Amino acid sequence: MSPGFLHRSLDALAVWTEDLVRREPEPCRLAAPEPLRCFGPLPPLPDELPPGTSWSLPSPRPIVPEDRLSVHVTPTRGARRGTALLVPPWKTRSPRLVSGYAALLARAGWEAWLVCPPHHLERTPAGARSGEGFVSLDLDRLRTTFEQQVLELRTCTALAARRGPVALLGLSLGALAGALAATAPEPLELAALVGPPQLALVMTETGIGRRYRRLAERAGSPWPATAALAEALAPLDPTRREPTARRIFVAAGLHDHIAPVAGARALAATWGVEPRLYPRGHLSLLFLCGALRRDLTAFTLGLAGDGARARL
Repeated sequence: MSPGFLHRSLDALAVWTEDLVRREPEPCRLAAPEPLRCFGPLPPLPDELPPGTSWSLPSPRPIVPEDRLSVHVTPTRGARRGTALLVPPWKTRSPRLVSGYAALLARAGWEAWLVCPPHHLERTPAGARSGEGFVSLDLDRLRTTFEQQVLELRTCTALAARRGPVALLGLSLGALAGALAATAPEPLELAALVGPPQLALVMTETGIGRRYRRLAERAGSPWPATAALAEALAPLDPTRREPTARRIFVAAGLHDHIAPVAGARALAATWGVEPRLYPRGHLSLLFLCGALRRDLTAFTLGLAGDGARARL
């Protein structure tokens, strides 16, 4: 049995487990391919951050009343380099899931801010599962959610920049939001993107896409042609924007059946960096890859030969 088969099987098992969750049918509604509305001037920032290792502020773009940006802080260890925003994967149910990444950043001298995505963790609506409301076949709603998340990451970047350099580490769907944030007016010192998905590929080539297609069919909604779907999702493709991050690291799994490697390859090629490719699937890259952790440590420490290209 090939190692690739094992990694693909782990991804397939995760998708199958999620397929067992009961979901309401949902029609597919395309949106006009207009630019995202999250790169303009930021609203006024608070003078000081709330105290403590967990804090929140009103969201700069609330989707529902009283919606709040939420951050969990892991203090740095040793000499401080700056602040690193940690953007977790879709459907993260506990900060413990990414505590290893927070610890990696802290050991490298970065104070880690786990930035809770909309609809996740303490922001999950009552009676819902963490992250379930983030992705929708109503592409206007999906765009709005990403706009909110990117604005919140920009807000955190601006707040953290008062205390020194700012980095970002995005994982899976968090890497997509992180990639968009890495094109914002607030320049990041570095952006590390692990398993960034290209949504058009996910919807057309993976089990997750087949799940949403079944939901649309159950709702009596026709599934759009591949080209029409790709056009509607184009504003969420970071390859269409220029990065502002000074250093970029893109990692992907060669056997990834959740975020196909072609998406990460395209992002890296467009942004002029060499992708770091590992013989892993999606989940085994995120949580079972020591080589990735070592490379991320080198990148966050700024060591030579870390495989990333500095952007001028």
